[in-house]
Amino acid sequence: MRLVPFIAAFTLLPFLAGTVLADDDEDHRDVTRIQFDARAAQEVDNDSIRATLFVDAEDSTPSGASSRATHATNETLRQLQDDEDLRVRTGSFRTFPMSDKGKITGWRARSEIVLESKDFEKASVAIASASRNMQLSGIEFFVSSELRDKVEATLSDQAIETFLAKARNIAKSFGAMEFEVAEASVMNEGSSQPMRPMMSAMAADAGAMARPEFSAGTTRVSVTVSGVIVIAR
Repeated sequence: MRLVPFIAAFTLLPFLAGTVLADDDEDHRDVTRIQFDARAAQEVDNDSIRATLFVDAEDSTPSGASSRATHATNETLRQLQDDEDLRVRTGSFRTFPMSDKGKITGWRARSEIVLESKDFEKASVAIASASRNMQLSGIEFFVSSELRDKVEATLSDQAIETFLAKARNIAKSFGAMEFEVAEASVMNEGSSQPMRPMMSAMAADAGAMARPEFSAGTTRVSVTVSGVIVIAR
């Protein structure tokens, strides 16, 4: 995991003279509001995989196409749901007409299954096995909610500490010995990039594909503290 330096910026928002802080001695001093951000970030190894599998079925009637797609989907679900290390759910399902020169020539149904797991080895085996009935549409690697919560808790502490240290330095630069935090908010960010493999183009009737090998990569998780401090001069 690699720490990424935080980015900080601030904006001065002058207030009218006469605005007060806590002490009566400061009743007639100029007060300045200063807004700035502090960010802590970390590259986190992706610990989870999400794969989308689909099947296209054609027939002369909507119900026939739907039945064919449903059969392939149910068979794959039964095949995968017994493994507790795999989280499997149905995705989208739709039926639409096929046409030629404005005339309906048949119907096509598409059904999807979404597979998630923290065990990349088992996910690889499951994807290869499911390819007998379904095609692989795409793969995405991501940070699980449990790991993300843990990382964000640490980053929040770091970002808050950085914010307060920056506040002390800003106040000192303006000749003030004290400051008050008037406003503050904490925002979490993080994103990962989906991977759409070449193998997704393989036809379902081509037989079971070879087990895919994965390189999960990382996701940049960051926490930003935005706030306003008040200093009197």
